[in-house]
Amino acid sequence: MQRRTSDFAENVPLLICFIGPDGRITDANSYFVQATGFSKDELTGMQVFDIVTQRAGTIKETIATIISSRQASVKEIDVLVRRKDGTEFPGILAASALPQQDNSSSESKVIGVAVTESSQLARAKEEAEAANKELRRKESLKDEFIAIASHELRTPIQPILGLALLAKKGQISQEEAWDSVLKEARRLTQLANDILDVSRIENGTLRYNFARANVSEIIEYVVNALRTSELGKDIDFSIVMDESARAAYCDLDRQRITQVLMNVIGNAAKFTIKGRVNIEARADVKNSRYDIMVSDTGGGIPEAVLPHMFKKFITKSVGEGEKHGSGLGLFISRAIIAAHNGAIYLYNNDENGATFVIRLPFEQPAARRALSSPPPGG
Repeated sequence: MQRRTSDFAENVPLLICFIGPDGRITDANSYFVQATGFSKDELTGMQVFDIVTQRAGTIKETIATIISSRQASVKEIDVLVRRKDGTEFPGILAASALPQQDNSSSESKVIGVAVTESSQLARAKEEAEAANKELRRKESLKDEFIAIASHELRTPIQPILGLALLAKKGQISQEEAWDSVLKEARRLTQLANDILDVSRIENGTLRYNFARANVSEIIEYVVNALRTSELGKDIDFSIVMDESARAAYCDLDRQRITQVLMNVIGNAAKFTIKGRVNIEARADVKNSRYDIMVSDTGGGIPEAVLPHMFKKFITKSVGEGEKHGSGLGLFISRAIIAAHNGAIYLYNNDENGATFVIRLPFEQPAARRALSSPPPGG
């Protein structure tokens, strides 16, 4: 039994020693040896009272209560532990009699003594408090996210219900009602997808399927899609790229990069109202990176909003328009670009409008590609 107890004590990160009824140390774990500076051989046979002193009362009295069976154990006693060099450090002591095969007399008792350094205890307390604070912060963010998401989900739902009611009463035509309902339904679908993506990003479960792809093809696909959409009807889109940019391939998730470009270029078009959106692509072979600049001629981003544009539920208004988004697209875009080992940032232009810069590396490390790819059958 004593052997098993000693083996257990060796693996516990506390200062542990075993003493006999006379107070002499019979064994000590490596933590006790390291903290005091005595070797195990030096400790064996020493009086524990010469190393551990109680701040109030005496250790001898504490041990005596255990030996006499008046008390099975003691705990949370403030002590000072003396090192070999004569210096001391504070600790919290607990002691208990260990069960023996021979329980016939007090002379056969062995007492286990464990000491936790006060500094270690304080650090553990600080770490626990910090963890609790972080947990409360995350709970607060979760509650805030749910509240805002619920509000955002209601925003397209309410017009759908209103339009259905107006159509039922004959106050608007069926065609007008259906056109508006479809518009709001698409908006609702996009919002639901964005919320799901945010949840996967924060849970670390958003998967990527990396493969070599021609970036210029993705840019042209996105711009052509936006040209024919409602967003693009009053916008002049222009694409500028040289032959090296057109020929460049990057290792990326095509679907997710398409999503990013839809968010960024669509965002530029949305807040330009009437004007131009320029997309410029550059392939920097020397530095192995591909840069995409998206500039618009809109009203720019308010300075108070600019530092927060990649956070959740951050939106802005331009002029008198009612155009707005869920405030999730740029948050999602930043996470996707980060997963590609790239960067995304924005700034206001000198005259008007704003510019987004998306930077992608040509290739992904094999380890990252394997980690980010969906599991077989997933």
